[in-house]
Amino acid sequence: MKAILTAACLLITPISFASDYHHALSIGAGIGDTNVSSDRAIDGDDFQTHYDLAYRYHFSPEWGVEVGYMRQDVFLTNLFSFGNQLDDVDSFRAAALYTLPLSQRNRLIFKLGANQYRLKFTDTDNNDRKFTDDGTGLLAGLGWRMEFASGMDLGLTYHYQAMDLLDTHTFTFALGYRF
Repeated sequence: MKAILTAACLLITPISFASDYHHALSIGAGIGDTNVSSDRAIDGDDFQTHYDLAYRYHFSPEWGVEVGYMRQDVFLTNLFSFGNQLDDVDSFRAAALYTLPLSQRNRLIFKLGANQYRLKFTDTDNNDRKFTDDGTGLLAGLGWRMEFASGMDLGLTYHYQAMDLLDTHTFTFALGYRF
């Protein structure tokens, strides 16, 4: 009987859910697109890939903040276009998070915040001269996260980033660790 209780405790412990995590780190990768939103002569509507690094802090199980960095690489316009070509986008974000529990381990995530960005261009009409555009814009996100008892989590997030010259829409698959 003692062996059965010991085995049951060993099985139940990894299955149990710990909700006292306040910090989390995540790394992700994904795809998206960029859409030029200005009337400047910029060739930037394109498919892009990106990677994402983030830190989250939760004040409560529902509310938290996130800071992160996303690097977006735009490449098709560089192969087939002339003029001002968007090369890549670097952005840092700060966002408020609201987490809606769907079940014991599944969460729906809402984000709203701001991003500081740098757009990098190449002017192919002017001897491949490089130039940048810096600014601050709006960030909104909607995602899903599955949390494991080990502290790991998996997530899929849609981000919308409004920038001065263009908007980006990204889907990120992330692996995280809560502590």
